[in-house]
Amino acid sequence: MNFSAEYTAPSPADVTPAQRAARDRVMLYIRGLDLPPAKGLRLAAESMEAAPSSPEEAMDALEKVLGEEGLLPGLPGERGQNIRSFPPLNRSVMVAEEMDRIPWRTSFFRFLRRWRRELFGREK
Repeated sequence: MNFSAEYTAPSPADVTPAQRAARDRVMLYIRGLDLPPAKGLRLAAESMEAAPSSPEEAMDALEKVLGEEGLLPGLPGERGQNIRSFPPLNRSVMVAEEMDRIPWRTSFFRFLRRWRRELFGREK
């Protein structure tokens, strides 16, 4: 690897936690787009050149870059399918379990059953 003489690596003190969060958010979003790796990294780098100070600013910059590339709206993936911006929701009905009104009695009877099983062996 050739590094330019003018490039100086930033020290960990130069990068704030908000900037780290912005970088991580952009990289995670790019990873979810299912783009070729080189193109995804290039888009992430272009969006981070604006030096966003928060994840919100980073996502705004990424949206702008994706718009310039023609990947908005619908964000088609490498295989041509549309990519959702959130996972599908499971909206099934949840049936409540009957509540144990006397939990100490239930635990006592469980203890007695376990003790009897260990003492006398399994019932058939």
